[in-house]
Amino acid sequence: MVHLPGVLDSAFLARLRPAFDRAVAKRAQNWLASGDAAQPSFDIPSILDEDDVFVDLADLPALFPLLVEILGSDIQLLVVSARLFRPSKTFVPPWHSDLDTVQGVDPGHCTCFMSKVHFYPEDLIPEQGCLAFVPGSHRYPIGHPRPILDQEQDAGLIRKIVPKAGDAVLFNPHIFHMCLDNRSPYERRSLIYTYGHFWMKNYPSAIPRELDRLATTPQRKQLFGIRHRPSQDYFGQCLPSQGIKEEVDGLLRDGRKLLSKVKDIYLDRLTSGG
Repeated sequence: MVHLPGVLDSAFLARLRPAFDRAVAKRAQNWLASGDAAQPSFDIPSILDEDDVFVDLADLPALFPLLVEILGSDIQLLVVSARLFRPSKTFVPPWHSDLDTVQGVDPGHCTCFMSKVHFYPEDLIPEQGCLAFVPGSHRYPIGHPRPILDQEQDAGLIRKIVPKAGDAVLFNPHIFHMCLDNRSPYERRSLIYTYGHFWMKNYPSAIPRELDRLATTPQRKQLFGIRHRPSQDYFGQCLPSQGIKEEVDGLLRDGRKLLSKVKDIYLDRLTSGG
């Protein structure tokens, strides 16, 4: 689990916020008519089709190399959600793993199985339904009992992240985590992108409708599930280009730089007591 401050710069946020607002406004009447407005959370369907800025998040240069470093060059986008969480009790199970029902592999021993990123277009305050994690629990085997932890009484055992606008939170979805209660008077907005390997099945939410226009590079094609070389087996899929070795080496090099920067941030916090 890594908190990445400032992944989205001001220019990107200037595109992202109004696009999110438009997507919300477009669906507002439907929510009221269907009764969904009373629910604590709502995911905007097919967010990749609402504006190109949501597609651009999928291979964001400030983050994508780190994802390639973690998952490898057969990376694929699996699921995308644009979520609104209104002031209410949490809508997720307490301290859960997203992968606890996976069959055929134990994600506790496969830390490069999947990665999940939450992007935040706006500042959050501590009581606004922030994410919290149980550090180290990504190593637990499938079926490990969920811990019984209280966010106040057991604050020393959990890691709660309060992001600013433009921040991202990257984590292994097998780690025990949860969205805490939104005790603030404000709605929480986030964008959630989940990545895995090309041989995994992806959800329709991870495939933009206008593939011909948007999937114009080998990297984009692979991210959205297009098999770029029919003769290649699924386990051999990788980011292709004329200079494949140079491109992948560059992505991995950039990913290691980002990882080193993240480590430095956390070491500074530890030594300063923050």
